[in-house]
Amino acid sequence: MNLYITEQGTSIRKQGNHLRLTKADKLVGDYLISEISSVNIMGAASISSDAMASLNDAGASVAFLDRGGRFKGKYTSQSAKNVYLRLAQYDAFRNRHESFEIARGFVVSKIESGIALLNACDKNPHNPFRFDARPAMQKSLQSAMDCSGTDKNTLRGIEGNAAKIYFSSYAQCLMNGIRFPGRKFHPCTDPVNALLSLGYAFTAKRIEALLETYGFDPAIGFLHEPEYGRASLACDMLEEFRHPLVDRLVLKILNRKFIGTTDFVRKGDSDDSPLQLTREGMAAFIRHYEEFCDSPNRVVPDNEGASWNSLMRLRVEALRRRLLKKKQNTVGITTQEAA
Repeated sequence: MNLYITEQGTSIRKQGNHLRLTKADKLVGDYLISEISSVNIMGAASISSDAMASLNDAGASVAFLDRGGRFKGKYTSQSAKNVYLRLAQYDAFRNRHESFEIARGFVVSKIESGIALLNACDKNPHNPFRFDARPAMQKSLQSAMDCSGTDKNTLRGIEGNAAKIYFSSYAQCLMNGIRFPGRKFHPCTDPVNALLSLGYAFTAKRIEALLETYGFDPAIGFLHEPEYGRASLACDMLEEFRHPLVDRLVLKILNRKFIGTTDFVRKGDSDDSPLQLTREGMAAFIRHYEEFCDSPNRVVPDNEGASWNSLMRLRVEALRRRLLKKKQNTVGITTQEAA
């Protein structure tokens, strides 16, 4: 269970084997600690040291985010003891050719999944979108597949160009008069970017927790270079899930009007002020996100039917196998169309 605390002023305490949530001395939630995988505190809430210690013993992480879903910090249990995996990870990072090959796998997977999503929208009879940019996206995909050597900046340039083409098309997939000015963040000033950023943040934290559980060093990435305070490997693996998981979910939520413009509030008087979900909007997004992550996917042929939560774990396991040399060429999921 991934627990989200969105109610401001909530107090989180341990009582026996349970985590009890109260506000103004009233019980608002009661959960068995052994069933909790993570606690995500969004905004102003307090948690006792006893509760933190019990969650630590249960192997659950505690993440702190602002009310808009931007990550602030985390508390995790002791890292896994697989030092050999970390040594293999460091060796792969220092090997310029192997590091490049792993990074290319993430880029190829990301572009493929973007094409699959746009193809699905093009074939959806209820969506007027037509994938006119397909040749340009296919060209970017071929460039990524053909890219060789050790120059990751060239690879990142291909990925960046593909992203521009993709989001220009993605904007046309949105219905009900929803406008998308292109990918913008920090701050997010429109509903689409606000939901995308929130979904990316939730997914990245989930992947980071899995990486730590399996014994990786989340700070050492291959596509994303190490940067102070950043979980670069989680950012790498997030690339595989941006389009097929988060972007697809946001389209579903907005096109089916599960969340609308009235579910957002602007933190300022100008149009450039940050936009964030209301309490009710946040609750709706979390519900849809968790349901989507738990539901069988229909876009990954080799693991069709596995939930997105399971796929995240499978991708982490695949990278572990590659680094430990048990199996090669395991980086990069392949997606297919699904309306």
